[in-house]
Amino acid sequence: MTIHVRRFRRGAEAQFVSGLEWLFAPPGSRPEDWDRDRAVERTAQLLAHEDVALFAARSDKDQLVGVASVYVDILSVRFGRRASIEDLAVHPEWRSRGVGSSLLAAVRAWAREQGADYVFLESGLARAEAHRFYLREGATHAAAAFRWSSVR
Repeated sequence: MTIHVRRFRRGAEAQFVSGLEWLFAPPGSRPEDWDRDRAVERTAQLLAHEDVALFAARSDKDQLVGVASVYVDILSVRFGRRASIEDLAVHPEWRSRGVGSSLLAAVRAWAREQGADYVFLESGLARAEAHRFYLREGATHAAAAFRWSSVR
């Protein structure tokens, strides 16, 4: 079985969002304010930026089995240029079959090409299996993340 990873192009916004919805299955959850149409619109906006890449992982039969998004977002005084993985989702039936590794390799290669010094990923506390995967892939558990849902 070969996994093929390619960048998403315009016109595939709804497909990318469908892949993101795999993150809502346990142990994940649907965000309270999730709006699929708004997510498709945001995806279209992202595809217009050169500092963002959205990736699709496909099976030999061209089935979408994983998605990932990465952004070159800040220049840190302490660490250099950062690339952030915002999303990494694999279809539940395709987990532990190399899809996540293939997506992560593509994301990291793209980040390197963009001049990133490091890659950052934030993951929900309940995603213990994902955390084990990231550690197996060479990540370090470097920080705790805190979030304010509203800036008002």
